[in-house]
Amino acid sequence: MIPYPNTNLASERGFDPRVLGSFTAQLYLRKALNQVHQMLYDPSKSQQTPLPQVPRVDGNFNIVTYIEQALDKSFVPLEFKFDQDDPPATDILAARLRAKYYGALVITFRPFIRQVVQFNLHRTTLHSPAPISGDFRSELTVPVIGPEATTENDIDPLIIEYAKKGIQALIQSTKAFHGLGPQRFIITNVFGTAHA
Repeated sequence: MIPYPNTNLASERGFDPRVLGSFTAQLYLRKALNQVHQMLYDPSKSQQTPLPQVPRVDGNFNIVTYIEQALDKSFVPLEFKFDQDDPPATDILAARLRAKYYGALVITFRPFIRQVVQFNLHRTTLHSPAPISGDFRSELTVPVIGPEATTENDIDPLIIEYAKKGIQALIQSTKAFHGLGPQRFIITNVFGTAHA
C-alpha cells in the first residue's frame, strides 16, 4: 500500500497548502471509492477485500451505514468544507472534491435506485415480479425488493431512503462544476466527469 504523501515536505518545497489539502482529500476519496466498489460489487475477484470487522448492531453489519460513516466529510480540509445545500463551488479544487465525494455516494446508492426503477419497469410494462437485485457481494445483507412485492407499499422503506440519497448524490455530482463559470477548465477525463 502506497503511503499518503508527506505534506510537510511538500509544503517546505513550496506547494500551495490549498492544493495539498485538496490532493490529500482526493486521495482519501479515491481509496474510499475503491473500497466501496470492492466491498459492494466485487464478487468475481479471487482476492476480495475482507469486509471490515466493526461492531454489529443486533448481529447485523450494515454496509451502507459503514460507508456513510467513512464518507462523513471529516476528511475534508476546513477551506473546502461544504453542505449539500451550498451553491456550487467557484474554484476547480473545491468543485473536483465535491464531485468526487458525491460520486462516492452515487456508487454506494445506485443499486437501490436501480432496484426501484426495475421494480416499476416490471410492474408497469412486464406485469411480472421484479427480480431480486444481484448487484452486491453474496455475503452482504442489504435490503432488496423481493418477488413478493407488488406495490410501492411492499418496498422496504430503507430502500426508498437509500434511493432518495442516491438521487440527491446524482444531482449534486452533476451540479459540482456549475459554479466555475464560462472559462474552460482542465480535467483528466471529460467522459468520466460528464458521467459523474
